[in-house]
Amino acid sequence: MSANTSVTGDLGSFGTWVTQQHAAGVFSGVVLVARDACQVFQMAVGLADRASGVANTIETRFNIGSINKTFTSVAVAQLVEAGQLDFDAPIGTYLPDYPNRDAARTITIHHLLTHQAGLPPYMSARYMRERDRVDTLDQLVRVFASEPLQFEPGSRQEYSNSGFVLLGHIVGKVSGEPYETYVKIQIYDPARMSQTGFEPGGATGAAKGYLAVGPDGHPAMFRGPTAVVTRADDLRENTALQDHGNPAGGGYSTAGDVLAFSQALRTGKLLGHAMTDHILNGTFSGKQRPKHGYALREQVVGRRRFVGNGGGAPGINTEFRFEPDGDLSMIVLSNFSPPSATKALEHVLETVGSTRLVKPITEKISSVAGVIRDIELT
Repeated sequence: MSANTSVTGDLGSFGTWVTQQHAAGVFSGVVLVARDACQVFQMAVGLADRASGVANTIETRFNIGSINKTFTSVAVAQLVEAGQLDFDAPIGTYLPDYPNRDAARTITIHHLLTHQAGLPPYMSARYMRERDRVDTLDQLVRVFASEPLQFEPGSRQEYSNSGFVLLGHIVGKVSGEPYETYVKIQIYDPARMSQTGFEPGGATGAAKGYLAVGPDGHPAMFRGPTAVVTRADDLRENTALQDHGNPAGGGYSTAGDVLAFSQALRTGKLLGHAMTDHILNGTFSGKQRPKHGYALREQVVGRRRFVGNGGGAPGINTEFRFEPDGDLSMIVLSNFSPPSATKALEHVLETVGSTRLVKPITEKISSVAGVIRDIELT
């Protein structure tokens, strides 16, 4: 690795760390750190398409996994503001024909937003049998809507993709618009997220996800602190594992668009002042950290408080965090399995949590593969 000028500052050392992670085969993707709308660090490493040799760039679109849940929670909050939804109302209020009558009576919007509804996972044996025939959100909801609840709503918390699928379904029913149309008009457009949506195509294309395969032939994915050391020969595309995105996850976006969303949410472009404060500060509960809110999690680093969300699946790992009462934002998008982006986020949180960011300078640094990229450093 060579540089035109010497790299200084903590973010300079972070750039070196990212390059080392890429060289070790544990990270491929992009990292962006911003102060308000000013990008003070940006870096892209690895390949978006290994077969054609297309490199990741800061404009590459990535599958963002469960970050879509945060968009769904904002859509719900908008409809609550408009008086069309109530956080404490049972879902039967909005879905009078919901098949499980007990669920319709006892599950509230709040339960869905906080993973306390007790819905069965839609990734079931039935779903796998019918997967090729599930083309709409209505059809996806029918996969689990008649099944018995796994626990009494509100009695405990268990991560649920089905809950956010159902929230998206409710958004569509209440707003009178398909979920995808609603979030584009009410969230993506106001936030100027022109590269965000459920289709992998687009002007800049999308990175293909790559996963390591273990000795048993199954994806090797670890959610702990140890990253998967990935040799190029061991990588497989995750295309066969992909489904069309839905309100729980699987959409596509860029680091710049996720930054734009963070800025729009923080500055009140998507919600009124009172609801913005509620979503960013008033929904977090639990004694253990990180605390969880409405498709947001809270992390405190030094004197800085960050909120955000992430996603992970074979060949997908994404994270974003921002300061509700500050000016820092960070986005990490990877086309490798967890914890590729999560580990990078933790490293950048440690770096910026104790660093005073100043006016950025721009350096040209050549990657291991000889691809030139722009990196803005302090």
